[in-house]
Amino acid sequence: MRALARLNRPVVAIVAVTALAGWLRIVHVSHPADYVFDEVYYPKAACILVGWSNDTCTVDSSDEQYWRTTKWDVGSWVHPPLGKWEIAMGVKLFGMRSFGWRISSVVAGTLVVTLTAVMAELLFGSALWTAVAGLLMAVENLNVVMSRVGLLDIHLEFWIVLAFVLFLLDRRWIDRRQAAADEASTASLPDPDPPGSQIVEAEDTAEPAGVIVETDAPPVAAAVSPIWRPWRFAAGAALGAAAAVKWSGVFALFAVVVVAYMWETTRRHRGNRTWFRALGRAISRESFGIVLALLLTPIAVYMITWLPWFHHFAWSWHDWVANMGATWDFHHNGIQWTKLDPKTGLQVPTHPYYARPGGWILLLRPISFYVKDIGTSTEQILAIGNPFIFWASVIALPYVLLTWRRMRDWRAGFIIVALLGQYVPWFVQSRPTFFFYVLPLVPFMVLAVTWACRDLSDAKIVVREPDTGDVAINPDTGEPAISTAHVYRPFVVAYLIAVVVVFWLFWPILTAGRISDLHLRTIVWFRRWI
Repeated sequence: MRALARLNRPVVAIVAVTALAGWLRIVHVSHPADYVFDEVYYPKAACILVGWSNDTCTVDSSDEQYWRTTKWDVGSWVHPPLGKWEIAMGVKLFGMRSFGWRISSVVAGTLVVTLTAVMAELLFGSALWTAVAGLLMAVENLNVVMSRVGLLDIHLEFWIVLAFVLFLLDRRWIDRRQAAADEASTASLPDPDPPGSQIVEAEDTAEPAGVIVETDAPPVAAAVSPIWRPWRFAAGAALGAAAAVKWSGVFALFAVVVVAYMWETTRRHRGNRTWFRALGRAISRESFGIVLALLLTPIAVYMITWLPWFHHFAWSWHDWVANMGATWDFHHNGIQWTKLDPKTGLQVPTHPYYARPGGWILLLRPISFYVKDIGTSTEQILAIGNPFIFWASVIALPYVLLTWRRMRDWRAGFIIVALLGQYVPWFVQSRPTFFFYVLPLVPFMVLAVTWACRDLSDAKIVVREPDTGDVAINPDTGEPAISTAHVYRPFVVAYLIAVVVVFWLFWPILTAGRISDLHLRTIVWFRRWI
């Protein structure tokens, strides 16, 4: 029993799910040996950054050679450089082969699982639910697929999740300082005379500072507002790195800023201060620090990632501004949802796997990265979420939202705002989108599902009086009529087992393993999943 108690620690849970995630992401990662989907861009760009020849980098076409000369890239010049530099590290270490251009994705994807488990620990404070969140993330289909290919999105997800972990640490850091300030303020007050009186800040009353005001509220100190908050600045740096992988990292920055003002307003809703005044104080006292940490720091990090590019192009600001303008134009006008088919005169999709954001969580249109027919068998990589996680989040997210509304639990608000802050902006984008753009939302879907599982596991049956709604009394025992057993816990265990079983069934089409036609038909439940 003592050995089991030692294992019931968050660090054990985090290490265990990290090890599981690492193994699932690295096993047979070199297969297929050729480029998969958009690997025709990013590994070549990484190879160019390393400085190797066109032959080594397989820069064969005249277009690619043109982009190498003019953009120091290939067709992926429309994205910032950091993700390509991360892929380049693997290429430099292991060569221009599939393992080399995928190993950095393996590392990033494994760390996403680690960081999701860390977030769960910071939110739930439980080794068990830390392990559950980490397990769900480790066996989440889409995260596994994106961790095994040399694309940018897993690197984007890593920096975003890291930023939110750092932001949670910032909350803990400031809460501890606020608690110390409150304790010091209470200790410095004289004995209340008359009882219940306190010294209130001048900002909370029309009276001059230091006037004793009759109130029943407990003594409170002013909300501490330091400019230097190391975890907040670290979060800003991570968000700058996210934007330096893909511009959509800015959506996470938006979500963090919203959360920042929410938390700072809540910290200032103290004593007799109204919510409106608390918001005003948060804006006036925190905006300078937020601008430094969450605007200027991300911009600085973003610009730092471009330093090699500036060096390569003789420090030409004119060329860089022109490059940014061309990138903006591409994302807003360069690709369209449909085009005119000259044969039929109809508008047809410009890509068969476009997926609108409204269908991402429902898994309406996953995307196939690789298919190879082998007689009665197939090798395939299908970028699809774990259905039992994605579809469960359709229920879990409204439940967490309701919990936030009814219980005023900041942790529920954190999960909801972190997800919606990144999700909603996609609905106002004009450019076509793919399903795998949902990737940075998945950790928060997992946290919402974990939250629902935790509450369901701990729930008990309560019998209430039909007339008053009060808890009924058991006539046999005289005790409140509340079940002693956790009657819903077996359903939670069954759900977790089902998630793992579904992942196991989908494993061949997540990793380009050989799968029989019968097995494939068994797990491809809808025609649009092909």
